[in-house]
Amino acid sequence: MNINEVTIAKKKAAARRVAGILSIGLFAVLLVCVLAGHTAGFDDPIREFFYSLRSPALTHFAVVITNLANKYWFIGLCLLLLIIPQTRMTFGVPLSAGALGTILLNSIIKYFVHRPRPEVLHLVEEDGFSFTSGHSISSLFFYGLAIWLVWRYVDNRTVKWVLTILLAIPMLLVGPTRIYLGVHYPTDVLAGWCLGFAAVILIVEIISARQNRRKQ
Repeated sequence: MNINEVTIAKKKAAARRVAGILSIGLFAVLLVCVLAGHTAGFDDPIREFFYSLRSPALTHFAVVITNLANKYWFIGLCLLLLIIPQTRMTFGVPLSAGALGTILLNSIIKYFVHRPRPEVLHLVEEDGFSFTSGHSISSLFFYGLAIWLVWRYVDNRTVKWVLTILLAIPMLLVGPTRIYLGVHYPTDVLAGWCLGFAAVILIVEIISARQNRRKQ
C-alpha cells in the first residue's frame, strides 16, 4: 500500500470507530430511558401509526419479511455458507460468529431489563421480554455485514448491486415489521439497530486488522 492508500484506510477506520461509539452511546441513552420508564412519548405515537396501517395483505407481507430474521433462517444460511468452500472463510465464519455473539448479547440484555412486550394484539406469537428486539439486532448485523462482505469480496459490479439491494430489504424492513406486528416497541427496534450496527463495525475492524497484518 502507498502512503495515500494508508492515509485513506486510516481515515475510514477512524470514521468507523466514531460511528460505532456513537451507536453504543445512543443504545446507552435508550437503555436508560427504558429503565426509567420515559419512552411513552416516543414509542406510543409511532406504535399507533403502525397499528393504523394493519390489513390482511400488509400483515402477510410483514410476516414474510420478519421471518427473514428468524433464528432458523439464519442457522440455515450460516450452515450453507460454512459448507461451501468458496464462502466458508470470507462469509461463513464472520457471519456465523457475529450472529452467535449478537444472539447471546441480546439474551443477556433481555434477562436484565425485563421489559414486557406491548399490550396490544400480537399478530405473531412471541415469548420472552421486549427489550431489545432480537430480530432487529440480527437483521441489521447479518444483512449489513453481508453487504460489506459482498463489496469486499465480489468482483462483478452488477452482482454487487443486485445482492446489495436484496440484502438491504430485510436489513431495513425487519425492524418496522416488529412494531407493526405488535411484539416490540420502537425503542426496542432502535436499540437493536444500534447494537447490530456496532457489531458490524466490530467484525469489520477485526477483519480489516487481520488483513492489514497479513499485508505487512
